[in-house]
Amino acid sequence: MPTHETVNWGFIGAGGLATGTTAKSLHNSKNATLYAAAARDKNRAQALSPKVAYDSYEKLIQDPQVDAVYISLNNDAHLPWIIKSLDAGKHVLCEKPMVMNAGDTITAYAHAQDKGLSLVEAVWSLWHPRTQRLQELVSSNAIGSPTNYLGTFTFDGVAQGNYRLDPAKGGGALYDVGIYPLHALVALLSEATNYTVTLAHDEKIGEQVDMTMKAQFNFNNTDCKGSGAIVASFAMHPSQRFVLKGTEGEITLPGDQAFTSHNQVSELTITSEGNTSTETFAAVDPYQLMFENMSDQISGNGGWLPNPWQSVQVAKIVDQTFKLAQASAELP
Repeated sequence: MPTHETVNWGFIGAGGLATGTTAKSLHNSKNATLYAAAARDKNRAQALSPKVAYDSYEKLIQDPQVDAVYISLNNDAHLPWIIKSLDAGKHVLCEKPMVMNAGDTITAYAHAQDKGLSLVEAVWSLWHPRTQRLQELVSSNAIGSPTNYLGTFTFDGVAQGNYRLDPAKGGGALYDVGIYPLHALVALLSEATNYTVTLAHDEKIGEQVDMTMKAQFNFNNTDCKGSGAIVASFAMHPSQRFVLKGTEGEITLPGDQAFTSHNQVSELTITSEGNTSTETFAAVDPYQLMFENMSDQISGNGGWLPNPWQSVQVAKIVDQTFKLAQASAELP
C-alpha cells in the first residue's frame, strides 16, 4: 500500500495513446499521480509531464517511488514487461490485448497472484457508466436470457509503418479492435459460460495481418443459450454496433461509439414487453475512471476492477477464432 497521498504511476511507453489521451486522463485523476514515464527517447517521456522521466523501462520499474505501471507498448512487448514489473513489486495496468494468447494470460495472472499484486487489462470501455448499467440490466433479467449478440468495431485506414500492420508486433484487427465487442459480451455473462467459435473469416487484403476478421460463435451456460457474431476491421466503413437480444427484449447502444464513448454524452436503448426507452449518460472519461478505480484498490479504498477470468475467456475466444480462420484459409 502506498505511503504517499496518491498512487504514484509510471508509464512504460510514450506512444500516441499515452501522449494523446491516457497521460491527460491520469493527470486529471483525483487519487493518482503521473510520477514517472519512460521511453527510449527521453524527450518523449518528458512530454507526458511526469515528475521524473527515464530513457529506460528498467530504470522506471526499479524506482521505489513508483507504485503501479501502465504499459502501452506494442502488443508483443506486453508480457515481458508485465512479468518484469511484477517482479519489481509494481501493480500493472496493461493495454489490451494484455497478451497474445490464453496460455500467456493465465501465466501472467498467476504470476501476479503469486506476487500479491494487481494485474488488469486496460479495456477502458468497461469502466464507462453505460457499460456498468448494461451489466445491471442483464443481471436483473431485464431482457430475459441472452439469445443473440452482434458486436462490430470497424474503421478504414491504418497508416503504413504502424505496428498494427506488423504481425511480429501483434498487429491485426482482431487483437486491436475485436477485443472490445468480445469483452463487452463476456462481461455480461457468467464465468461458467462456454464459447465455441463456429465460423471465422480472415481478410488480409495484401497484408500479413488480419485487416478484417469476422467470427460467429455459440455461447451457453445454465441460464442462457445463444449465438453471436463480431466484426473487426481496419478496412471497412466506421461502425461500432452493440445489439444484445434476449428472450424478453433487446438492448442496443445507439450511434457509432458503442465501445469508445469518451468525453461525450451517450445513450442506451432497451426494448422490453413492447416498450422502448432510452437512457442517457453524461460525458465521462473512462480512462480516468479506470486509473481512479485501480488506484483506489491499490490504496485499499475499494475500486471496481474486472475479474481476471474475463480476460482469460476473451483470449480463449481469440485463440479459437485465429485457429478456425487459419484452418479455413488452408482449405483448397
